[in-house]
Amino acid sequence: MAKSEATDYIQPIYKERALKHVLKLAGGKAAVKHMTPEQLLKMKSARDSVAKDMQFNTMKWFRPFKYQKEFFETGKHFVRRGMIAANRAGKTIASTYEAAYHLTGLYPKWWNGKVYDRPIIAICSGESWEQVAKTLQNKLLGCDDIKQSYKLGTGSVPRDCIDEKSIRTDGANVLAVEIKHSSGGKSKLYFSNYTQQSKNLQGFELDLVVLDEQPPDEIFSELVVRTAQRDGQVLCSFTPLKGMSGLVRKFWDKVDGYTHIRVTWNDIPFENEWGEEFFSQKERDQLSRDFMPWERKCRMEGIPLVGQGVVFPLLEWPTYKAEDLELSKNPKLERLISFDLGIKNDPTVISYFFRNPETQVIYLHRQVTVDKGQTPDEYIHYLMDSESRGVPIALPHDGGQPGRYTLTEQSVRETFEDTYGLNVIAGAILNPANDQGKVTNHKSYGINIMRLGLERGTFMINENCHRFLDEARNYAIDEAGRFSDPDDHIDSARIGVLALIQGHGETVVSRVKAFEYKRVAPVEGKMQRI
Repeated sequence: MAKSEATDYIQPIYKERALKHVLKLAGGKAAVKHMTPEQLLKMKSARDSVAKDMQFNTMKWFRPFKYQKEFFETGKHFVRRGMIAANRAGKTIASTYEAAYHLTGLYPKWWNGKVYDRPIIAICSGESWEQVAKTLQNKLLGCDDIKQSYKLGTGSVPRDCIDEKSIRTDGANVLAVEIKHSSGGKSKLYFSNYTQQSKNLQGFELDLVVLDEQPPDEIFSELVVRTAQRDGQVLCSFTPLKGMSGLVRKFWDKVDGYTHIRVTWNDIPFENEWGEEFFSQKERDQLSRDFMPWERKCRMEGIPLVGQGVVFPLLEWPTYKAEDLELSKNPKLERLISFDLGIKNDPTVISYFFRNPETQVIYLHRQVTVDKGQTPDEYIHYLMDSESRGVPIALPHDGGQPGRYTLTEQSVRETFEDTYGLNVIAGAILNPANDQGKVTNHKSYGINIMRLGLERGTFMINENCHRFLDEARNYAIDEAGRFSDPDDHIDSARIGVLALIQGHGETVVSRVKAFEYKRVAPVEGKMQRI
């Protein structure tokens, strides 16, 4: 098909839509019966004109679904925005139409999102050049192969706004193009992919970044840096098949500056605004059968898959506000303090716990992080106030090792017991004996207990324990069974949880005024520790 012929070709779908539109303006099918031949001819001409406009100015005729409109509106208050969506939700359509509005400055009357009153610099990026061409380039410009230039303008950017002479290409792919802005200038649109080295992206100053599917962390970081100078926006639309990565977690938890709209199949209509079938029940049923069981929540509900190696695969964390529970005022709750010890290379972390003996719910109520280099004499005041003194203290296995964390001949245990008279639990807190009678300090046992408690809601975390939550959300185990760093706050909590389930917690009601210290001999032999 020659270019001139192809340019004049109008797809049947637009003729059908145009006819519906013109009929509606004319008063419906009943009104057509009373039209003169001349009026019918004008109506046909109007239909052809509208159809051409619909094909080469789709932006004008685009009507978003409810959740797409909600996504657009988040741009008014947030700069990092995600659409975490099920398959077939139209997530890429949403991000590319928003990009087109910003590039052209041609905002619809219903628009209530971010507005640029000047030309912008934007970059759209995906997993590979092929994917970029078939999705972002195709949906923005109308063609996945620039050789089919007659299709230019059938995407979200109107044909009249594309400066064809500015297009730079590499084979079928568009690398850059200028888009006419309503203010009189021209916006710049670049395309890239995640396989490019991040150094190739340096030097750009960007107003808008559009990411189709989850990007690698280094690519995301580099592009975000490019938006800092211009206070730019970052749009990320994806089905979270790569799991709860650090980036996904930022969107999911809506950390400062980040937000997301989650879209499930229940949110997706069966018909579009033209009354055309969009995503039928038959299609949904078949796809549901096609998906693997572990994929269904992700592909149908937009819930992230549990990534490989993730230790705490939680989407919602069981947190509480201290002022809502007032645990310290309940004398029937068991109390306990636990430690992860450090001095030279690691901080010391002190964890404060409550446990309800009736419901068996454990509360991590507070954590204190002591800067590395400090000895027990420098942080002992955290254990001497009215709420802490006398509370049982759980130490790890090396808490009895002389000089390890004290820079003296004494161990931490001796310092706490003999110098300050604290209530240190006799013996190190270790895992219970296994089926072979061996007692170990393997992390995996305590971590698994914590995981089960978090999943069941029997291990609650004060929302102010930020460092614990940050470590736990990014905690992973590699193929060799090694846990990731840092984990000082996790280890401190692990010791406390083990001590509580082993019966070392103490209530104010049951506490006697005097207690005896029991010095336990160090465990002989080599400890097994991961």
